[in-house]
Amino acid sequence: MSSHVPLPKERHSKSKLFVMLSSLSSKKKEHVKCIESHPFNYRCTVIAPESANARELVKSQMDCYYRATLKLSDVIDPAFISAFVKKNTLLALSIGRRIDADDVFAIDGQGTLILSVCKDTYESLGIVGTPAQFPLERGARFVIKIDLKAACMAPEKKYFQRIKAGFDAVLNEEVEFLVGYYDAETGRSLNFDVPGATQCTPTVEEHLVVDALVPQLNDLLDAKDKVSDSWIECAQEIFEWVGLATLGSSRITSAPTDAEVCEYMVSEPYSKATLCVVSVSGMLSPKAISAVAHRLATQVSGQGTAAACGAFVCVWGHEDAPVSWASYEHGYLTSGEHMYVQAFVPQSDRCATFQACGPWDSHS
Repeated sequence: MSSHVPLPKERHSKSKLFVMLSSLSSKKKEHVKCIESHPFNYRCTVIAPESANARELVKSQMDCYYRATLKLSDVIDPAFISAFVKKNTLLALSIGRRIDADDVFAIDGQGTLILSVCKDTYESLGIVGTPAQFPLERGARFVIKIDLKAACMAPEKKYFQRIKAGFDAVLNEEVEFLVGYYDAETGRSLNFDVPGATQCTPTVEEHLVVDALVPQLNDLLDAKDKVSDSWIECAQEIFEWVGLATLGSSRITSAPTDAEVCEYMVSEPYSKATLCVVSVSGMLSPKAISAVAHRLATQVSGQGTAAACGAFVCVWGHEDAPVSWASYEHGYLTSGEHMYVQAFVPQSDRCATFQACGPWDSHS
């Protein structure tokens, strides 16, 4: 069984939290689709027992990315498209630009150039797009999507010529991008051989949470077709616990706390373990994150007892990205949040995936 449940219904107009239950062996691989359809990843945190060697696991998969200064006319150049867009996976996101206020540009890893632009820029460009969903004032912003792999992007085609003329006349400034250039199959980083591109190494941080109280996930993963209020409460409590764990909070440990300062308590039943929390930040490949999640799930599912500690993979998206999952439009409003958590438990083929996004996000 697989379920996709919004939590709770009355908050649809605000921030949203969804929970999906799936089987690791399912041919649908819904948990993998969640990872690989989320292109613009800023931070990945693995929470696992100290024995899982989480640091080595993360470092073995996360490769370099690049900072590059490009003009949009460079991006649509046939030589650029042939060298980087058609052969492998190219992700690019403009930096220093706010998704709700500035002109933002991205390449989504599928060969689509996305322009999220203000009204004045759109009217000057002369390229057809659609009104943006966010902000809610219709016509304040527009989204233009250009398939760089399409036949109409040949230099002799009128469509290409119209786009190039618009870029040369209106969007002709240099733009700083974060760039990930990856092997399409493995997600490993490739050489982005463009003049002025600077190679960057993801930042890795690590800390231990000693005597952590880790909630068991059996009740969450054993949900039937009808979801109860207690199941929803369980899901919300686990998601809250994951947030505290990523911060290394002492509130999830057996250390005594002042009830007047914090009333939070880890829900029972729980197991006690020393957790290793490893975070990596940069421009992160969805395929590389998928490989980390797969190896962690394989390692955890082979543990000896169902009562042993589970493991979690948490991923945050770039807050000023024009899309969150797949082609779902994304805005900022108060937080720009779009993130997900995957939870794995010992002796189980089941996976719980939490997806959270702010109110200005069309994912639902």
